[in-house]
Amino acid sequence: MLRRFRVNNFKSFLNTEFVPSGVNLLVGANNAGKTNLCTALRMLGLTSKHPLDAAALGAVGERWNLTNFYVSGKREIEFDLQAMVNYESRSNGSVSWVKGEALTFSYFLRLRAMRAEAAGSESLSVVEETLKTSGGKFAETTLLENHGGQVEMLHEEGFVRDLPGAPYRVRARVPTNATMLSQLYELENNPRAILFRKYLQSWSYYNFSPESLRQPDVARDDGTLLFSGANLSRVLFDLHNEKPRLERQLIGIVKQVEPKLDLLSYSAPDPEHVHIFFEDDKGNRVSARSTSDGTLRFLAIAYVVLMGAQATLSQGFAPLVIIEEPENGLYVGLLKPLMQRISPTGEDGQFIFTSHSPYFIDLFDANLTGIHVVSAGSPSSVLSQPNIESVSHLLDEMPLGELHFRNLLK
Repeated sequence: MLRRFRVNNFKSFLNTEFVPSGVNLLVGANNAGKTNLCTALRMLGLTSKHPLDAAALGAVGERWNLTNFYVSGKREIEFDLQAMVNYESRSNGSVSWVKGEALTFSYFLRLRAMRAEAAGSESLSVVEETLKTSGGKFAETTLLENHGGQVEMLHEEGFVRDLPGAPYRVRARVPTNATMLSQLYELENNPRAILFRKYLQSWSYYNFSPESLRQPDVARDDGTLLFSGANLSRVLFDLHNEKPRLERQLIGIVKQVEPKLDLLSYSAPDPEHVHIFFEDDKGNRVSARSTSDGTLRFLAIAYVVLMGAQATLSQGFAPLVIIEEPENGLYVGLLKPLMQRISPTGEDGQFIFTSHSPYFIDLFDANLTGIHVVSAGSPSSVLSQPNIESVSHLLDEMPLGELHFRNLLK
């Protein structure tokens, strides 16, 4: 679970720290920096599985204009986080790891951003990268250190078991167009570093587009839901074939929006397309093309919430899930029971939402620690949390969304 995230010189942020709880809501005026903070998190997650330029393209849509506009000459971007992840035991012959270690990971990444006119084929490169862990035998132990492509890795097995003559530190030279974390081989020598990489790779970001949600095209990817929802039909078809009980749970949730829904049916005329239909108990079918924007968005959000809990069960750690403006096109009252399915502790998935809707903001009146206010500033956006005691008193007079509208969340 993410405990702390610091970003420096990325988009509108300079040296800004975000301390999330289990379920979080980012509020603020347009152009304050809410999406920039989400994008920073998204980009860091993508660097764990893609080269840096591809991560920037996936998160921002371009490789340039990543640094803060108001600080001239400063070309380095920093990401810094602390997360807690539970490490389960793995046995292989004589090698046994401690079961259920609660590990705290600290990860620091400094990138150099080239100017468009000065860069060649690459715009980003690794300047410094460090991964440390604490827990069990580890005490702020460095697992990975990367200085401009000169890497030193801890041989975890030798370190834990005190193997005589074991090469505790392995050195290598790697390209700087990707993080060392993304280039790790999955070996028994570094299971904790691999665990942290899997945690970062579990981070997901969604900004659902109704038109994308209607597309029947099969995306050739890893089978996860794309940020726009463009492959919704494909992931639901996979759920239908591989986890029918979960599909039934999903249908039960979506009945809040479509009471007549009995089942989801599919047509796959060729390997490149899957069409989804909403069907009632009399066999009447409605295609995604004819389904309302709100129903499709609700279906996608319900899928994400449901799969967050399942990912926690299968992976052993809670993924980080970011959803932009979930209330768009939806009656907010329908989101209340869906939000109640999310544990405020984050144990079934740690969620970050953005919103402008006072009615969606009202859903957080019992979770004030999860409210984060983003304000425009110069040279940096400002991130703050309201005073819980003063806001609690004001809630006797007006709802939380109205407090935000009146700029009283301070």
